[in-house]
Amino acid sequence: MATLATARLPKWPLAMLLLVLALQATLVTGRAINWDEFYHYSQVERLAAGTLTEPLQSLYTRAFAWVTELPGSGIDHIVTIRWFMLACEIGILAAIVGIGSRFASRQAAWLCALAYAGAGFVFQHATSFRFDGPAAAMLMGAAWILLRSRLGPFAIAALAVLAGAATVLTIKAILYAPVFAGIAWLRWQGEETQRIALPRLAATAAATVFASAAIYWLHASTLGSAADDEARAILGRAGGKMFSLGVQPYWPHHVKGAIMAPIVTQLIAALPFVLHKDARPRAEKIALAGLALPLSTLLFYHNTAPYYFVFMLAPVCAALVVVMDKALVRYSPAMISIALAALAAGVWWVEKPGPIAKQRELLAAADQMFPAKPSYFDACAMLGSFPKANTFMTPMGIRLYQQGSYSSLTETMAKRPVPLVVTSAQFIEQAMATREPVPAFLPQDLAALREGYVHLWGPFWVAGRDFDRETAFELRVPGQYKVKDGTLLIDGKTYQSGEVIELDRGRHTALPQGVAQAGLIWADLGPVPSQPAPEPPYFTDF
Repeated sequence: MATLATARLPKWPLAMLLLVLALQATLVTGRAINWDEFYHYSQVERLAAGTLTEPLQSLYTRAFAWVTELPGSGIDHIVTIRWFMLACEIGILAAIVGIGSRFASRQAAWLCALAYAGAGFVFQHATSFRFDGPAAAMLMGAAWILLRSRLGPFAIAALAVLAGAATVLTIKAILYAPVFAGIAWLRWQGEETQRIALPRLAATAAATVFASAAIYWLHASTLGSAADDEARAILGRAGGKMFSLGVQPYWPHHVKGAIMAPIVTQLIAALPFVLHKDARPRAEKIALAGLALPLSTLLFYHNTAPYYFVFMLAPVCAALVVVMDKALVRYSPAMISIALAALAAGVWWVEKPGPIAKQRELLAAADQMFPAKPSYFDACAMLGSFPKANTFMTPMGIRLYQQGSYSSLTETMAKRPVPLVVTSAQFIEQAMATREPVPAFLPQDLAALREGYVHLWGPFWVAGRDFDRETAFELRVPGQYKVKDGTLLIDGKTYQSGEVIELDRGRHTALPQGVAQAGLIWADLGPVPSQPAPEPPYFTDF
């Protein structure tokens, strides 16, 4: 078996890997911001503002709170963070080489790193601002240390911090359990005597548990007294719904991912047969199988959208080195490298120009129209520096909201004014602009949205109402309103167009005076752009 020191850097895999990374770098600034990126950035803003209370799935905010102080919009800040995501991917690639070269040639290990970087969904999403990349980088780094080091005190400490931080960063770190179990078994049965291996592995496990607890405590202790309750609520909501046997909701993306990375797919298909026939020790086969087992999560883990491949494929590609070594018997490193890079270049070539310019225009308009940064409802926290008043409305978030795990919109409106709605998803646009059924919303919430807001500009709707007859109505957003389009009789008192009045939450009556229609609109507004709003779509589909 080759080791890290037995070969020079393979020129063809390295050259093509640099090409793939250069192409990926263009996506950092050119690809539209995704739903998750907006949501994650909103959590960074909440940490900076001192309003973040969720200790789980939010550790990454510690690394990026400084970004909120930079000039520019939230989109500029997310682009800055994306460069860090690219650095995380480079760390993953280094770990794939380090782990893979323990089981096969260094040439094969570098080719598998190239295969990972160029795999369709990884190529598209590795630079996106999510915790999949940082978590994979930390876990792969920890696995590399466990596999290749002597597990002295410094190595154990480094491994514990990496694995512990990843565990606090995302609950899905548990899906790497087979990776660590297989490597631990290899150390137990392999080069070391069990007398030496046992205390080292036990110390590593204990240190990782301690590091996880310490990192969690350090993070949660500054998030307020409700942080532990929030953590339990997250675990309670996610625990029974993120794992289930059977066809998963993102299965069409699994098929698409396999098609977009055909060489990786063929290597994965060949892996069981190669391992079965391989003459290597059984402990090594178990370790390689452990590296490959995260692939099976596609069968039982719910949240396997395309960006999940960044997390899942990293150890799998490290396991593929044994198949890549077989391929090198028939094909040259240059041929395989060029083929892998060509597939990545094909994905890059067909990538459509994203609507990031539209997103910039919308966020600039929001800052201009809403200088007070009011609370708002939307799907993904598109306005990261504004306080989002409802949950992140992914398919899972919608399901939990419908089941009562999160407050309804009307419950939220009874506790705080929410004068803004952003139609950052088609189902919200459908709720606001049509009278069609929208199953995503509870009936009372759908009615409250349609009755209590009027269109302002683009995807922005504000608290208000239009009247064409005498109407008794429920006002759910207390505050100052401006009379528009004519004279209105409100609760028995006449107000002229342009007048600002203060209305409390509750029942009111309105009647247009001398005109067919008049209305109310939220008064705390800045200038509305004179130019038309950019047309949807505002996001790039998977």
